[in-house]
Amino acid sequence: MSIRLQLLSSMVVVSAGVGCAEPYYDDDIGIEGVATDEGALAGTFAIESLATDQANAPVLGRIDTGGVTYGLITRTWREDEPAIYDETIKVCDVINFETAGLTTVNTPATIAGIPDATTTVTVDHATGAFVRAPYREFWAVRDLADDDALPTDVDSPVFYDMDSDGNPGTTVVASGLQSGEVYVAQRKTVDHQGVVQGPDKSLGLARVKKEGIVLDASNDLLKTESPRTPHPDPKRSWWFELRIGDGADCGEVMAAAEDERLPLRAPFPSSSQ
Repeated sequence: MSIRLQLLSSMVVVSAGVGCAEPYYDDDIGIEGVATDEGALAGTFAIESLATDQANAPVLGRIDTGGVTYGLITRTWREDEPAIYDETIKVCDVINFETAGLTTVNTPATIAGIPDATTTVTVDHATGAFVRAPYREFWAVRDLADDDALPTDVDSPVFYDMDSDGNPGTTVVASGLQSGEVYVAQRKTVDHQGVVQGPDKSLGLARVKKEGIVLDASNDLLKTESPRTPHPDPKRSWWFELRIGDGADCGEVMAAAEDERLPLRAPFPSSSQ
């Protein structure tokens, strides 16, 4: 049974108070949820969301790729709907994995230009089950409905110069086997499921769908696109969040990454790394 179905089923049962229900056990990650008081997960959090993909590379064939996104969450509780929280998620940085000898780096202007995302979190406070509804990151994409396909025409008005550097889309700097700038646009859809580990920490698996297009490049060899698909091992894509002080900014998120309060590896037993 999926976590969503389990969560919905558990919410049908009315508990007399927190801790009366059996803890939710997420058998995908082998971790049990922790009961919390209603509203206890409101506040400010640092989050990392790691996505591992696979792509077809010339000569090498199918290879692993992906990256990790660091973000700042501001979360409020709906007192009239006790299981629901509203969130705003600000992207603080995105670190791409080296892929087939090619390293790509997002510019500070790119990161700053990504619009904040909004979503909701559903928490069964009695059992510790956690579901973050799908949210989207739009990189140089605007005026596109959620159910519309990403255009394939590089001149579509949907794409714009998000980082205001005079180039189409948003600029990614490549180095390694090839060097240059790549101008891209992307819509990334993310959802998270897992368990609460107390009022200050939650974690679980991530599902990430990336739809992207190369609009142009300073080096013709960088214009080739390799469609990506999620890694077949779902435990290779995960998320982890922890509370930081109200009023915190992205500097404090990245400090949590630097001192490994946001972990370098999956925070649960992994079938592969």
